[in-house]
Amino acid sequence: MNICTWLEKGVRCEEQAEYPQHDRARREWANLCGSHAAKLTDAILSPDLRNLLAAWVKASGGAKKLAGSM
Repeated sequence: MNICTWLEKGVRCEEQAEYPQHDRARREWANLCGSHAAKLTDAILSPDLRNLLAAWVKASGGAKKLAGSM
């Protein structure tokens, strides 16, 4: 069972991950539950870039994990 990678305020989501997110090279960078996949989609469609950046960091598992992967 895969657990959602969303991390918000130090708390990881415990829901089943069903929506893998891939980069251009088809590498998985996140795997989200339904509600967090919807939040990421909403952020992508938002005109405010801050929403997209915040959702990207949360979906990636938090700032430390994201920074470590770069």
